[in-house]
Parts: sequence; C-alpha cells; structure tokens
Amino acid sequence: MEKIKLESRVLNFVGKHSLVASGETVVVAVSGGADSVCLLDLLTKWQQQLGIRVHAAHLNHQLRGAEAEADARYVAYLAGSLDVPITIDARDVNAYRRERNCSVEEAARELRYDFLAAVAKNVNARLVAVGHTRDDQVETILLHILRGAGTAGLRGLKPCLPEVDSIRVIRPLLEITREETMSYCQQHQLEPRSDSSNLSLSFLRNRLRLELLPLLRKYNPGIDRALVRLAEIADGDVSFIEQQALQLWDKVAREEEQVVYLDREKVAPLPIALQRQLIRLAIIRILGNARDIEANHVEAIRSLLAKPRGKRVSLPHGLVCQGEHSEVVIAIRSRELTNREQGQDYQEH
Repeated sequence: MEKIKLESRVLNFVGKHSLVASGETVVVAVSGGADSVCLLDLLTKWQQQLGIRVHAAHLNHQLRGAEAEADARYVAYLAGSLDVPITIDARDVNAYRRERNCSVEEAARELRYDFLAAVAKNVNARLVAVGHTRDDQVETILLHILRGAGTAGLRGLKPCLPEVDSIRVIRPLLEITREETMSYCQQHQLEPRSDSSNLSLSFLRNRLRLELLPLLRKYNPGIDRALVRLAEIADGDVSFIEQQALQLWDKVAREEEQVVYLDREKVAPLPIALQRQLIRLAIIRILGNARDIEANHVEAIRSLLAKPRGKRVSLPHGLVCQGEHSEVVIAIRSRELTNREQGQDYQEH
C-alpha cells in the first residue's frame, strides 16, 4: 500500500501543478542519494504514461575525492540499469568559490544549476527535475526565517520556478518526506549512496537539520507541518500582493535595458507591502529572479523613497540603487547613474 500511496501522491502532485507536458524531455538531477534516485526511478517508470523522455544528469563537485567518484560510477550504473541516457561531468567547486569569493554551498549550487541548464540545452529539454522533498522545504523555510527573510522568503520552495533562458526547474517530490524516499528505495531494491558531507556541522543547513530541528520538535512535534502551513499562507498572501503590483507597474515604473525607474511621488504613498513588492518586481525585471535579495536589501531600497537625491545603496549581483529628483533608479552596477559618486553604499555584512 505504501508504494501505491507514494506513487499516486507524486503523480497527482505533478498533474496538479502541471509540471510536465506530453512530448517533453526531462533532465533529472541525480546525486546518487535516496531523493534523487527515487525521483529518477519514478519518472523513468512514468515515461510512457506521461509521454515524456528522461535524461539523467550527475555533477561531481570534486569535494569528496574517491567518494564522489564512486557516486558518479553508481549513478552511471543506475541510469544504465534503467535504460536512461545520462550526462556526467565534474566541476571544481573550491576553485570557483575562491574565484567568486562565496561560500562552498553557494558555489556548488551555482555550478550545479549551470551544469543542469547546459545539459538541458544539449538534449533539447525545457525541464530540469530536482529531488527536493518536504524536508528540504521545512529546512529552507526555517533557514529563511533565521536569515531575516521577508514574507516572500516564507514561501520556501515552489513546485516549479519561472523559466530562465527557456529552462524551468520542477520539484515533483515536494510533498514527499525524505523518510518516504528512503523507504521507496528499500522497497524497490535500490541502493542509494550516502553523502558524508551531509553530516558535517560546518554547513549551516546541516546544523539546522541535525541540531536545531530536533530541538524544535521537542517543543512542537508538529513543527514540520506548522512551517509548511506557514509557507502556504505566505504564498497566498504574496501572490495577491504580486497581482496588485503587476496591475500598478505601468503606472509607477518605466524600464530601459537593465534599468528600472520608480516614480517617487506615485510609489511613496502606496501601502508598504506594495512598495516592497514593486521593488522586488523591479529587481526581477533586471536580474531575472530575486535570489539572494533579502528583506533588509528591499528595505534599503525603500528608504530611498524618502531620502535626499543622490543617496545610493549597493546590493548583491551588482545592483546599484540611487535616489534621483523624481525617481528611484535600480540598475546593474556597470550602468552609469547620475551623481555616481554621491551618497553612501549599503553593503550586506
């Protein structure tokens, strides 16, 4: 019964959110862990039913030496046993981290998604499926709370992401727990790999998973459900505000290439929730997404609505924001802004 229950839940989730369409090629990110192995096995079984083609992809981050190489061999064997084509590659995450001066987690994430997008383009696919589960959702929401996220951050992980360069990321397992994917693998004689780095307390997400969440469950055994419910409520509220901001956009903003101008006189009297959403929308119009843009960044830009002309703030991904006489200008750093050297920069610490 458990097998049928899990499979039907995932299939219903895929249909509910229209994650795939007949005729699509789906690139499945496979690390070798239980979540991604479960996802690959399910989508492979459903190829005919859903009218899709599956292509597996595995990236060696070169962080765990022989263990990572064994993961790659396992994923290659698994794909072969399922008669699924696969692309395997390796990227030096530590070298990329030093070059970009970022964390290991951020470097690994950026290289992984760059790799998956490249694989998708090479096989003429529009969809990339990743094995995020409800546990990842809970951890992400809590992580966003700890980092001071705004309401948008409380939404956590979405079933699918907006297209970027014609590639869309989907999460078919988002309502399934990590325990359930492990049980599925056991029932189907699959032998997923264990990543030793998941036990390292040097990574914040691991400390949250191994230390903070077990402690919170002592205070509230239903904390996981509570956080997922919080995400659902936040999603409904933010979706409404997003709709309102979109309706106002053409009245309060104008766009040029990599530059957005917000009309001070029209934006400043609006409810604060709408001001924040218009700023986030401006950032998305420029960057394609609002990743790494946190609540304090949005507030720094919003403060320019009331500050004298010439005040500036600098934000992640090379964004520069400056208050001018009648507008707040948001642009990529390389773009020349009026009174460029005036004002003080806001830097994330």
